[in-house]
Amino acid sequence: MLQLKTKNYFFLVLILSLLIIFHYLGWMRFAEKPIQSILIPISTRITTWRLSFQDSFDYFSKKDTVINNYNACIADNQNLEATNAKLKNLEQENTELRGQLNFFNERKFGKVTAEVVGRNTDSLEKMIIINIGELSNIKVGQPVITGAGLLVGTVAKVEKDISMVRLINDNQSKIAATILNRDKSLGVVEGGYGLSIRMNFIPRNETVLVGDKIVTSGLEKTFPRGLLIGEVAVAENEAYQPFQQAVLTAAADLSKLSIVSVLTSN
Repeated sequence: MLQLKTKNYFFLVLILSLLIIFHYLGWMRFAEKPIQSILIPISTRITTWRLSFQDSFDYFSKKDTVINNYNACIADNQNLEATNAKLKNLEQENTELRGQLNFFNERKFGKVTAEVVGRNTDSLEKMIIINIGELSNIKVGQPVITGAGLLVGTVAKVEKDISMVRLINDNQSKIAATILNRDKSLGVVEGGYGLSIRMNFIPRNETVLVGDKIVTSGLEKTFPRGLLIGEVAVAENEAYQPFQQAVLTAAADLSKLSIVSVLTSN
């Protein structure tokens, strides 16, 4: 039995050796091409099937991981957006507070800082609600500013721990003002239902130019001189009117107030 196996191995090795020799001598070309034409398509099909099976296996085995990672990325992105929004809000508040601090360092005014906690939704009135009141010594008629001395309104009503501030574009707002022009023109700044801010009663013989700054005149007891109200956007000097008028652009964005200061003394 052992001799038979040895003979078989011998003949097998001999056949393989002859095939290799014939291949290198080129004697097997007549048979190799038909064999290749059969084996190559079979081998290609097997390889394609194996890769497809492997891709499908990888897809199903890793699908849950991909979905979990995707959901985690969405959550991280939402958290990042929320954090960025908070940082932006803090940056805006910090800038606002720095501007107000610089203003009070340069001028000796008493002040109480407050947060805007509400707005009047009545279209006929333009008011905000702040979170300080009688307990903070707030009184009706005190001016309210933002930034580096930008006038936004006047305290109109005071309760124990909140106050109502009438903005300068409210129809009932009236503030004595001066134009910083050559004539130092005097007049009264009035609101127009939130739609406009105008300066009235400006003498007709005085020159008013677009871009001229408007500040408080200091003629009112509770108002210090020099609080910036805005600038001239349009000058109106009609021949048939006893006074000229000016349409103003407010110095502060009255629709985006978040932190303000109430001036408690001159």
